Amino acid sequence: MLDIWKRQETSPMTEETRRAIDRICKGDPIECSAEAYGSEIRDALVRFALVCVKNNDTVRMRTALAEVNKLDRMHGYMVG
Repeated sequence: MLDIWKRQETSPMTEETRRAIDRICKGDPIECSAEAYGSEIRDALVRFALVCVKNNDTVRMRTALAEVNKLDRMHGYMVG
């Protein structure tokens, strides 16, 4: 799944973002700074969840969205 997503991803990812997606694929929680989360990791997680939907991988999609929810609360991220 990760290889499919990396091939579809058009924008380059930072190493920190790549590690975050790798951790989600393994089912591990993501640890990152508020700055990294707000600048790139959050968007990458949402895009990853959308690719999971397209590939009928609801487990990874739910895991990614749950992590977005958790990190939003942890870093005080407000969509607005």
